[in-house]
Amino acid sequence: MKPVLLALTLFVAPAALASPRKQVALPVGHSMTMAMPGTVTSVRVDDPSLVEVKRVGRKVTLVARAQGSTDATVLTSEGEHHFRVYVAADKYALPH
Repeated sequence: MKPVLLALTLFVAPAALASPRKQVALPVGHSMTMAMPGTVTSVRVDDPSLVEVKRVGRKVTLVARAQGSTDATVLTSEGEHHFRVYVAADKYALPH
């Protein structure tokens, strides 16, 4: 294998194995409950003024507080789960 191709393969392979960030879209004032594959041990939201998080057992509830977007990371007994959360002014402003 040529050195350039080998280097490119080594650079691209880990990115291809990374789990994709899931997209969540909610209007302000609404919530969404998601079942996780394992018991939720912790949740981190980059901007907690936009999204409030409640967790119980294997479930996580996201409550949209203010318009904007933020990232959330849910740690479970099965690993990390990454979400990009979009909060729209109302249901008509949600992405399609």
